[in-house]
Amino acid sequence: MDKIRGTYYMRNNTLVEAENFTYTLSLRNVYEVIRLIQGIPLFLEEHLERMEASLNLLQLNFRQSRESVRNQILTLAKKNRIQEGNVKILINDGPVKECFLYFIPHHYPEESYYRKGIRTMTMDIERKNPNAKVIDADYKNKVTRFIKDNGIYEALIVNSEGEVTEGSKSNVFFIEQNRLITPPLKDVLGGVTRKRILAIAGELGIESAETAVTVEELRNIQGAFISGTSPKILPIASINDQILASMDHPVISTLIRAYDEKIEAYIHTHL
Repeated sequence: MDKIRGTYYMRNNTLVEAENFTYTLSLRNVYEVIRLIQGIPLFLEEHLERMEASLNLLQLNFRQSRESVRNQILTLAKKNRIQEGNVKILINDGPVKECFLYFIPHHYPEESYYRKGIRTMTMDIERKNPNAKVIDADYKNKVTRFIKDNGIYEALIVNSEGEVTEGSKSNVFFIEQNRLITPPLKDVLGGVTRKRILAIAGELGIESAETAVTVEELRNIQGAFISGTSPKILPIASINDQILASMDHPVISTLIRAYDEKIEAYIHTHL
């Protein structure tokens, strides 16, 4: 069960005191995490598009209008006096389908990680349904233990074909000869940040490709980074024993600046 930040959450469009929070744990619980900056739910439309895609994939018939979800988030933020943080939307596929919105504790990377990069390792494990954002407690517990035992920031998931697909809670990108490479959408959870990065690369004329990368092929890359709601674009300093100068790579530096500009523009137009 998630921890709640704040004293209230939303249950079916109704404010409820957090001390009464509970839901039925299920592998068919669909969720989405949205970051609030200055009280603005960042890229909300794209997050809800992805949530709708997950619901469709699992054939769950539960919908709320995007305007209703936006209003619930803003109401919840105001009631809890929270302007910065992560809000989670959860569709609970229990005996009765319900919609929950609540703030969760967030862990944004330290500023030093953007300068020095993060340590990662590859892990042989697969999510049961990579294209749907659902709660999988067994997967989460195994990955959390792996990360803790190895003292790393993120685990890079390797499938049965020996291909690196994604981070345990992020998407992953590689740089090879100034070309941006990310695993194909069929093998990963298509993150909102991932989608934005590919669009930015197209706008800037940076060559990109969605293609599989094996563990053996990692030796050919010059840089890498993970992406996601909380980390945004975070350079990777090492994968296993391989050291990378991702922090100094011009393609990665350019993408970080451009993505931050997109965030600023979105917030400005939604204030």
